[in-house]
Amino acid sequence: MNKAILLTYTFPPLSSGGTSVVLNMCRYLPGYNWEIIPVTVNKPTGMLTDESLMNQLPEGQRVVRVPHSTHSKNPSSGTKDNGFKKALKFFVHNYVLVPDRVITWKRKVVPVLLDLIEKEKPRCIISFGPHHSLHLIAMEACRKTDTPLIPYFGDLWLADSYVNWPSRLNRFIEGLLERLVVSKARGIVATTGSAAGYFINRYGDICPPEHVAENAYDPARFGDPAPPAEKGEYLTAGWTGNFFSDHTPEDLLLGFEMFYQRNPDSRIRLKMAGGIDKASLSRLQRDPLAGRVTHHGLLKWNEVPSFQKSCDLLIAYLQDRRFAEMKNSSKTSEYLISGRTVLAIAPEGGLTERVKKYGRGYTVFPGAEEIALKLENLEYQWSTSSLSLPVDFRAIEEQFSAVKVMEKFAGFLDRIAGL
Repeated sequence: MNKAILLTYTFPPLSSGGTSVVLNMCRYLPGYNWEIIPVTVNKPTGMLTDESLMNQLPEGQRVVRVPHSTHSKNPSSGTKDNGFKKALKFFVHNYVLVPDRVITWKRKVVPVLLDLIEKEKPRCIISFGPHHSLHLIAMEACRKTDTPLIPYFGDLWLADSYVNWPSRLNRFIEGLLERLVVSKARGIVATTGSAAGYFINRYGDICPPEHVAENAYDPARFGDPAPPAEKGEYLTAGWTGNFFSDHTPEDLLLGFEMFYQRNPDSRIRLKMAGGIDKASLSRLQRDPLAGRVTHHGLLKWNEVPSFQKSCDLLIAYLQDRRFAEMKNSSKTSEYLISGRTVLAIAPEGGLTERVKKYGRGYTVFPGAEEIALKLENLEYQWSTSSLSLPVDFRAIEEQFSAVKVMEKFAGFLDRIAGL
């Protein structure tokens, strides 16, 4: 069996959209003659974890865990930062820890990779980002051993809509690093065609062969689509995921506030599950959202499918930001296979295309006014029993099942490895 080292920070028990991707690799690539050997951190810090995820690893899965001290304590020792310390922190985070804090892991993890390459003779190293420093770390190990590098961009690097660049200099530096990784890679993986096209258009002749690996659902986890829900007292809308960094539910909540102010007798109820900032949680306790929009906390991994299938309408949400059109939420495939109506609140692009094509779903621009009007339309359709539902589950399976996605990915690995 061919072997591939997977360098990733996103790995159980860390819980994020990328966790499902690495689990799918470990679970399904061996069926196509590729053994995955994950190299990851021993104790993830600063990110959400779910210990139940450890039970999702395939039996007998080898995992190499490497310590990483992030030194994340506040240097002011509990006191308010003065101007110098603020300036120092800004400089360190934006011009030393480039492209991110995981770059400090390099000193410990490169020797581990070199030793593993010597023992296992892998066909390639797959670096899964973000964190994008992992591509640089893997590149160093590949350079020293002449091992093919395959960076897997779960989110784009320079063209990530969630990133606010602190300065032109910082973006210039990271642009040089991205170009370096692309030039040294044997192949590149992205999650949408437009994201793959970004590398082709930007880097031209130095861009290696690219592959699109859809964000997939695990059929063993999600099972069959739920039958159509019986109409109840309320139209229950649901959202699952995590808001983080500069990605906030501001426009989503403002749209619902506007809708309820205009429609105080509405039968729409929204239940949210996942990571949400404190300010937004406080907002849910005030009119007009109080009692209509509820937060159900952080769900365990195996609780997500039943939560989604308990809804009538599932909401995927991306803010209107530059490059958002190249993103596709990791929840899209889950929503589609649930058998429920899907509403994509996002700029036209990768996410909205998939919802319309495969789910016969609804899309709306992520502005408060547009969201409020769409909710009025959806409530009317629900009241007349005319909400659109996915019907071609065979097409959804072919495009988004992890079994199918990993089969195609294995074929790409075969080509890159010259098999």
